[in-house]
Amino acid sequence: MQPIGRNDPCPCGSGKKYKKCHLDREHELMEQLPNDAAQRITSLPEVSYGRFKEITESLDIHKLTGTKAGVKAIDLKAYLKLGLGQKEIPPDLDRTSAGQMVNPIKTLQADPGHIYLALSPGVTDSTICHQLGHVLDFLGGSQINPSLAKPLSLELDLPLELLEHPTQFGDFLEFLRNEFAVTLDADDTIVNYLHQKGLLIHGEVIKSGDRARLEAQVNRTVEFLRENRIEIDEMIKDRAGYIKPKPEVS
Repeated sequence: MQPIGRNDPCPCGSGKKYKKCHLDREHELMEQLPNDAAQRITSLPEVSYGRFKEITESLDIHKLTGTKAGVKAIDLKAYLKLGLGQKEIPPDLDRTSAGQMVNPIKTLQADPGHIYLALSPGVTDSTICHQLGHVLDFLGGSQINPSLAKPLSLELDLPLELLEHPTQFGDFLEFLRNEFAVTLDADDTIVNYLHQKGLLIHGEVIKSGDRARLEAQVNRTVEFLRENRIEIDEMIKDRAGYIKPKPEVS
């Protein structure tokens, strides 16, 4: 990721141009983090779990996003041990597939040329593609910082899953699935299915924060999921991460 240009999207994820948002107020992006947060994260050893290296070395990120950013992977447990977020360390983390895109604001000062993914040793192809989907979407899709989906979800009381997976994320997830012949897990299969049905929310609508438009689209998607729950359950029942739904109470 190159130094932020005046007309680039602000790294805070607001959707505004940098010059109209945090230009000359960069300290506000980092004010809630320790002074050495960026250095502590970027100093963690790189890892190459699962097919991460194979997949990322085959990706032309510049062609896909128009940026010259790179992607690095670090160990998820080591990242969580830094204590820079609210997440606790699950006891079985080393035996599960888990990952998260590190908020680029946290690493910007020490390594503006890379986006960091924190992955567990047992990470699957689906999780890798999911996290890379967030990276590509941030760099050249909706340009939404996925770390901001949770506060928006809490503010508007809308499902987090639909706010952190915009239409453009769905475009990249489907591309990665096809490009690397990945069998998606249960959750990603649902996201991919909603994308194919045109039921993910466009990034511009999410960035607008327009409660009425967001509620209308969320309600449409939720209703679709309810009406097609049997078909969807059949679709995902053999996928990793599947949880059998509880029977509805009549």
